Amino acid sequence: MNPTADEPTFALLQAYLDDLQRGRAPDRQSLLAREPGLGRLLDCLDALDELAPPADTDHQETVLFAAGVVVNAAGPGAAPQPQFGKYVLEAELGRGGMGVVYRARQTDLGRPVALKMIQPHFLASPDHLRRFHDEARAAAVVSHPHVVAVYEAGEVNGQPFFAMQYVAGHCLSQRLRQGPLEPADAARIVCAVAGAVQHLHEQGIVHRDLKPSNILLGEGGHPYVTDFGLVKLLSGDSQRTSTGVIVGTPSYMAPEQAAGRHAEVGPRSDVYSLGAILYEALTGRPPFQEESPLDTLVQVLEGEPVPPRQLRPALPADLELICLRCLEKAPEDRFASAHDLAAALDSFLKGEDVDVRPPGAVARLKRWARREPALASRLVMLLACMTIAQGYYQFLGDTPLSLHLEVQGLLAAWAASAFLCQRLLGVPRRADVARYLWAALDVGLFSLLVLRADYVDTPAVVGYPLLIAAAGLWFRPGLVWFTAGAGAASYALLLALATARHGEVKAINLHVVFLLSLVLLALVTAYQVQRVRALSKYYEHRPLP
Repeated sequence: MNPTADEPTFALLQAYLDDLQRGRAPDRQSLLAREPGLGRLLDCLDALDELAPPADTDHQETVLFAAGVVVNAAGPGAAPQPQFGKYVLEAELGRGGMGVVYRARQTDLGRPVALKMIQPHFLASPDHLRRFHDEARAAAVVSHPHVVAVYEAGEVNGQPFFAMQYVAGHCLSQRLRQGPLEPADAARIVCAVAGAVQHLHEQGIVHRDLKPSNILLGEGGHPYVTDFGLVKLLSGDSQRTSTGVIVGTPSYMAPEQAAGRHAEVGPRSDVYSLGAILYEALTGRPPFQEESPLDTLVQVLEGEPVPPRQLRPALPADLELICLRCLEKAPEDRFASAHDLAAALDSFLKGEDVDVRPPGAVARLKRWARREPALASRLVMLLACMTIAQGYYQFLGDTPLSLHLEVQGLLAAWAASAFLCQRLLGVPRRADVARYLWAALDVGLFSLLVLRADYVDTPAVVGYPLLIAAAGLWFRPGLVWFTAGAGAASYALLLALATARHGEVKAINLHVVFLLSLVLLALVTAYQVQRVRALSKYYEHRPLP
């Protein structure tokens, strides 16, 4: 039947269906009298209507999403009221890897609560159920004005839940989307949270997932710590999380936590997370936030955050020192406890002297090297090469001055190009271009050095495989192949120039083997990088451990 050719017939069918949906008896005889060919189609519609469940306009009850949760609507115009035991669910507040939180009303006491339960589509393993109950127990034993209180925990028809204090407001991460806080406000919030975290530690609990989204801001900006889904119990928790398992949020976890060294995770790990929260509150960004969780974890383990006053020069120096003290790589170099951090922030807020000393020259040099490892490693290598070249020229004396100056000039140009690329790398929209430019300059300047010094038949060409291996540290397979291709092409060009210069290159078969080894090295390196990136994607989308 063509709808464009017989629109009146479709209008009659639509009227028939409307009557069925409203529960009215349609005028079948009238329709057949007008369109006799619709008999079989109407028989099918009548059969489907008989299979449908009967409508009950006085009381309708259907399962919403889990055992014990039903939707009750009193009358056709009433809004649905999801019921979960003695709680009426009003709105979803948020969800994570395993749990979902609703704003609800406790009917017997008439108070608002935040109700957390395992997501219905989540097939919870015994370990996930254990962690869910651990969260409820950990939160229930804590009583602190800056910790969300737990009212009740239990099950409704096999569905575990716990009811918490409902905080009307927003989380710190939502506030920080508007920009960084004033220094005093940031210090006040983190100081209060540090006091709450100290109370957790005194109860034998390490939070392990402190971050802005787990800090709620209530009336007047009053902060509350919430979400105890990844807590570590300092007593009896040694077998709960296996060594090598990474739990937490990469941008806010301590290095020992990022490395999966579970036995080392303790109160000072939470101090690190508090420092990361303070850093973001002051600068508007976490200390480490790269393109993928893998890159972020590498920075947490090996990198150094940009000093907050470089991002926001007006920040007080004492507050920067407090923040960076929390973010030290070694736990023993951080504040000894959350209480000590709170005391330092309280002294800052009162305008008193803060007992945090700036790092010495050696410590600052180490921080710089961790913050800019690509530049630091190249400068160390180039400085060593310049020193060797200078010593060779001075003590052996068989190198012409002009050649010596050219070699030193190339090494200096290489160092200058490294500084330039590092600056470009700091601009997010130019970071990828900077990496490829850096690789190209490394290969090009090294090849010029080999060509000018006539080192093509010497061990100096080991620089090519070293550059390929170094490209793998960026964790980008394309960059590895780009470096390998540039290196192989440059080496082949050097062989051609050496042949033109000397007439013949000895053992050409060995040079061919060397070229093939560059390709093989690139294959192995790129494959390993690809495997690591695959693991990173798994980490990004993994269920909670």
